[in-house]
Amino acid sequence: MKYALTCIIAIAAFFCCSNAYAQQQEEQKSPEEMAIIEADKLEKELLLTGTQLFYVDSILRHNFVALGDDMALLKARGSQDIDSYNTTREKWIQKTIDAFKIVLDEQQYIKYLKYLGKGQEYKKGKDGKYHLKEDLKKKKK
Repeated sequence: MKYALTCIIAIAAFFCCSNAYAQQQEEQKSPEEMAIIEADKLEKELLLTGTQLFYVDSILRHNFVALGDDMALLKARGSQDIDSYNTTREKWIQKTIDAFKIVLDEQQYIKYLKYLGKGQEYKKGKDGKYHLKEDLKKKKK
């Protein structure tokens, strides 16, 4: 009886784990899907126009796919150096930032930097717009 109960518990645990693994695999999104999701978030966050959304979506799709390719190449080479992966990721983040600077207006661009956790040198003024912190200090004097 004990043996049968142990077998049933082991089988149930196996099916629970395999079901969780299958769900995790389903949740893994392609770079294109992740780019679409990110473009939708940015459209709402930055109040993008139709043309801006088109460019943002195109930039993100290209850069997400290229980032994935670069990461796969590192993995194929057998690289285990975390710095290599971080450098590659940072390179593609910077390329995205540079491309967005052309597409977005100044306030949207600053808001995007804030969205990324960068742009600490900017602060919202009383007018609701972002300004360099230095400029805000000068205005107070």
